[in-house]
Amino acid sequence: MRHLTTDTLLNHIENTEDSADRAARTVHLGSCASCQEKAEELQELVSLLSRDAANEPPADLVQWGVQLFQPVLSPKENPLRRLVGRLVFDSFLQPATAGVRHVGAAPRQLLFKAGDVDVDLRIESGLDDRISVAGQVLSSTKPFFDDTPVRLESHGVVGYKTRTNPVGEFIFDEVPPDTYHLSMDLPEGQVTLFCVYRAEPSMA
Repeated sequence: MRHLTTDTLLNHIENTEDSADRAARTVHLGSCASCQEKAEELQELVSLLSRDAANEPPADLVQWGVQLFQPVLSPKENPLRRLVGRLVFDSFLQPATAGVRHVGAAPRQLLFKAGDVDVDLRIESGLDDRISVAGQVLSSTKPFFDDTPVRLESHGVVGYKTRTNPVGEFIFDEVPPDTYHLSMDLPEGQVTLFCVYRAEPSMA
């Protein structure tokens, strides 16, 4: 009696054979103790492998992990790299000009630099302690950043969104005082400016 091969037994276990062949092999297994024993061992192995595969992470989770580390692996090929702006000028840290008086709080001027990009900010106090954050995105190597998404974030939540005008200007008008970060999507990547405004702690 000719025994069934391993491939034939696997096809039988996984039911990938036509009905005529399956009937014939079922009859053979009923009369051949050696093939029956081998089939049982293969069935146990297939079941074990199936249970092990069920513990593997979902494909979308694996893809997310690959994308997460992509900037580290190939930063030049990743158009969405993250850039953190560096504060290079703060008018509040400059000595007051002699003989100049202001009515109310003076506007605060900030200048951030991120790679070849400069972000010029002006923060003014308004009514009911609200503030206005106006700015312009500039670059010495590129034209103005028109229609660029800009976000004002607080405590990990994007509270306000706007876009730059044709000369790279934007404004968030009359927002409540809080600690804000500014982020924008540029061709160079996502630029984030941390703590563009920090609210004073309440004395109440």
